[in-house]
Amino acid sequence: MHEENVTVQDQLNDYEIAQETIGFMMGIRTEAIYQEKGKAQPDVAKIAQLEAEFIQLNNELDDLRLDDRRGIQRVLDEYCPIVKDYYERNRVAA
Repeated sequence: MHEENVTVQDQLNDYEIAQETIGFMMGIRTEAIYQEKGKAQPDVAKIAQLEAEFIQLNNELDDLRLDDRRGIQRVLDEYCPIVKDYYERNRVAA
């Protein structure tokens, strides 16, 4: 019974981390959109691409389910390294 609770807790932890990771990815995209729009000659195509990625991330967040272990693991595998790299680069730059 105890082992079952740990498994459920691990699932919940991974789910919450995946949600937060997608949220960080959305924040990264929002910042990139803001920076591009602030340029003297913004790249309209780049802005459109970033906005499309933001929408995709928002859809992934909406579609993420606690019992979707494969989807949660994909988010963690794909996005965690990107978020970690982004914040490490910006921490050094700050």
